[in-house]
Amino acid sequence: MAQYLLTYLQRIGDDYLRWAVCDDRSKAVTGHDHGSFADAAKAAERRRVVMVIAGTELLLEEALVPVSNVAKALKAIPYALEDQLAQDVETSHFAFGAKLPNGKIPVAVIAMDGLDWVLDRCDEAGLTVAEVVPEPYALPLEDNRITVMTNSGHASVRQSLGKGFSCDSDMLGLLLENTQDKNVDAVADDNVESDAAVDPAEVIWNALHFACGPDRYELRTAEGPVEMRTEVELFSRGLAQARAKNKKNPYINLLQGEYSKTEAIGKAWKPWRVPAALAATLAALWGGSTFLQYQALGAQQDQLQQQMAAVLKDTFPDVRNPQSDPVRQMRSRIKLLAGGAGAIDDANFIVMMSAVGAALREASAPTVKSMNYRSGKLDVELETASLQDIDKIKSRLEIDKKLVADVKSANRDGDRIKARMRIEATS
Repeated sequence: MAQYLLTYLQRIGDDYLRWAVCDDRSKAVTGHDHGSFADAAKAAERRRVVMVIAGTELLLEEALVPVSNVAKALKAIPYALEDQLAQDVETSHFAFGAKLPNGKIPVAVIAMDGLDWVLDRCDEAGLTVAEVVPEPYALPLEDNRITVMTNSGHASVRQSLGKGFSCDSDMLGLLLENTQDKNVDAVADDNVESDAAVDPAEVIWNALHFACGPDRYELRTAEGPVEMRTEVELFSRGLAQARAKNKKNPYINLLQGEYSKTEAIGKAWKPWRVPAALAATLAALWGGSTFLQYQALGAQQDQLQQQMAAVLKDTFPDVRNPQSDPVRQMRSRIKLLAGGAGAIDDANFIVMMSAVGAALREASAPTVKSMNYRSGKLDVELETASLQDIDKIKSRLEIDKKLVADVKSANRDGDRIKARMRIEATS
């Protein structure tokens, strides 16, 4: 049976992996070890390498796009999820899974610079990775249950076939509570043929909890934690389960689109570099003046692009990426100011800003990193001194029952808590 090296990167930016040799079918796990990317490359020994990366810097969602053509649907999904992203669509990488029974398409989103960092470290170390899998998708999944993994301050949750998240363990209770009703909806969606009702109060109680390594996190479940030696052992079980159920598309591999088979393309192209260079030289000599004209036009186009980006930035200083299609962005901003679709509801905006100001006074030394108001929803990125401050802000916003505050993410960064919160008016 084919063996592969399963590696685990818990935090993007750290030169530290855990790994083990696994078997595609029997889930055998041997050779547990840990170390740098270079150490993992030595352990690979010409085996296929699968890397699981933590979901703290990923968005995992199930997107429903009302388009029958799959190719068109995949192009539309990034803009359908735009409101949920912490970064611009243009700087995000989208990877897709097979269509689910509920008609939705699972999608994993990661910032391009984060995935680039991972692949650059692999290249430098000589570690050839065949698949990069988001951590929640590597967890086993049972019908009508969510799966929770904890290990030494880290946690990961798989809510359904396509949804999940990762976080620090001290954020787990808040995020599970925040997503409890959504878990019920996800279970119902994934089991579209089932008529059984799901009680929201039982979602966490029926959760499947795996405690990896010397973890002592206590989650309120009926069975208590299932102890695993390491996360890698648990992931091997989850990936084997996924392959058994769906051999063609068992889970989402982030190496799609422009990130797919880059090394194979490079090797195939290498023998043709010299002939291609000669052909290019001949074409340049033959084209002569035409080439120079095109070159001049290209320079003018670049100059115009820079000028349009500068005008966009001067007109709208809050724009994040003015170099990306400045004409489209300018049209979109003008349409917004003219009161078209998506124009700001001034009354709601003023109410939300006033409530945010009052709520921030409940916290200790809060810092607002950014705010984004769109289609009646206010997204706030902030930092506080503790998780309790996030709870206080959320409670204060919802005290009059006129607003709903949804904590999208919360992670520890040093001695601060970084959180993203969405605020909406109650219907």
